[in-house]
Amino acid sequence: MRTIIFMLAAMLLVACDGAKEVAEQSVTEPLETNQGKQAVASAEHAKISWYEGSVEEAFAQASAENQPLFLYWGAVWCPPCQEIKSTVFKSQAFINLSKLFIPVYLDGDTEQAQAWGEKFGVMGYPTMIVFNKTGDEVTRIPGGIDIDKYNSVLELSLNQMKPTAELIQLVLNDSDELTDDDYYQLAYYSWGQDTGAVPEGTDKVDLFARLADKAPAGELSSRFYLEYLVTVARKIKKEEVAADTVNSEAVVSRLKEILSNRALALACFDTLAYYPDDILEMPIYTDADKALLEPLWSDAIFDLRGDKSLSKAEQMGGWMPKLYLATRDDAVLPEADQVLLRTEMTAVDKTTPDNYERQSVINQMSYIYREAGLNGDARALLLAELDKSAAPYYFMSSLSSMAEKEGDFDAALDWRKQAWESATGQATRFQWGAGYVRALVRMTPQHVEIIAASSGALLDEFPEARELFAGRNFRILRRLNKQLLAWQEEQEVADAAFSPRVESLCQDLIGDSMEAENCKSLFVEEAIAEAS
Repeated sequence: MRTIIFMLAAMLLVACDGAKEVAEQSVTEPLETNQGKQAVASAEHAKISWYEGSVEEAFAQASAENQPLFLYWGAVWCPPCQEIKSTVFKSQAFINLSKLFIPVYLDGDTEQAQAWGEKFGVMGYPTMIVFNKTGDEVTRIPGGIDIDKYNSVLELSLNQMKPTAELIQLVLNDSDELTDDDYYQLAYYSWGQDTGAVPEGTDKVDLFARLADKAPAGELSSRFYLEYLVTVARKIKKEEVAADTVNSEAVVSRLKEILSNRALALACFDTLAYYPDDILEMPIYTDADKALLEPLWSDAIFDLRGDKSLSKAEQMGGWMPKLYLATRDDAVLPEADQVLLRTEMTAVDKTTPDNYERQSVINQMSYIYREAGLNGDARALLLAELDKSAAPYYFMSSLSSMAEKEGDFDAALDWRKQAWESATGQATRFQWGAGYVRALVRMTPQHVEIIAASSGALLDEFPEARELFAGRNFRILRRLNKQLLAWQEEQEVADAAFSPRVESLCQDLIGDSMEAENCKSLFVEEAIAEAS
């Protein structure tokens, strides 16, 4: 369970899960949308000339003007999106680089945004992709890295325009043609958001081991080595790889080298802060190994929490390994650490007046409090934020999760319902509404009429059926439909009308569109489930 929690945190802060989640609005003003047109940067970000036309028009212009295209996929409520907005997109270096490409912001709630997201293989917010002039993907850049590194990998990608897929193929072919810049681009590729650069069936353990071995020593090799460790650790846990295939002495030696070097630890912060459980829980260490690595890991990352190259939210991430080690097996965080934690969190809260930056900072702070076992502090923080947040429904979902975990189902469902009712934007409302329905099924499955009415109301929000069957909307729909079918069977509900209504909406889809194919696949899955 601890692994899942850390994976979720990393997905939120490192565009993430796998996912490892913003100039879509100004720092002080709400997002502006216009019938599917892309958002225009605010006055504060006026130097970034975000493209105002459609996605098709943007790619056409890129081709006509022989320019690359930078696509940013985000959402108002998404904490890591606000992290990108308040750091990368405010940096003068990024503003300068934006003159070299066509910058496109694609908000997940605008018309056809979900269809474009599916076409680009986008799985979560935020996603940032560089395309060449012909519309071919060059690379995906992760969040969660410091601003200088972000701008460096962006500039490098723009300069060499080498698709990451081609570089990976060279690695798999044992080619010696890769340059240091090629390895740099790969070292800062968003592996957690890959949907095509790595060939299907590739042994990623072997891929990252090769990269770690061939890349320049130091920063780049270290980043690849940690990707290797996280990948092999998860395969060991799934019993897909035997633990004795891992050289434990080499792992301990390499981790000691990275953790003992501040520059290397900082370069690998996005992994070291959020995945200590994956790596340290591998069954390959002796007691002496653990006695060496655990305090070294905790202290090295804790000491980085004040590093100014990291954003405020990432600086707080320096607490993560310390909390993981201190609260294992239901242990309580020492009182002195509780006092220090509250002091630091309060200071960050007071020095973060911007509502949009707070979306990321408060989300991180709430998570840290909960990991520390300080649920009361987390709840008080979130309650106080509701009137300040640009997207309070996001924090209402967190309050609901806390209440559900504590067994207060009435409060949990009330928060879920409030979150749905206050959410804005079609895709966002569908996501939060589906969350409410799933919570009803989970906590009060006997309330048949409420579940049926609420699930039906979700479909009422789609006057155009095609939006329901694309991208993130369709993934949510598929999951919800599966859960409702299982609920109907368990509760012996004759017909909750959800699936028939979805099937009826399919009839509105014309031709062999992606949306129509998605719809067909939904009912193929349903038929298979019924047959089994």
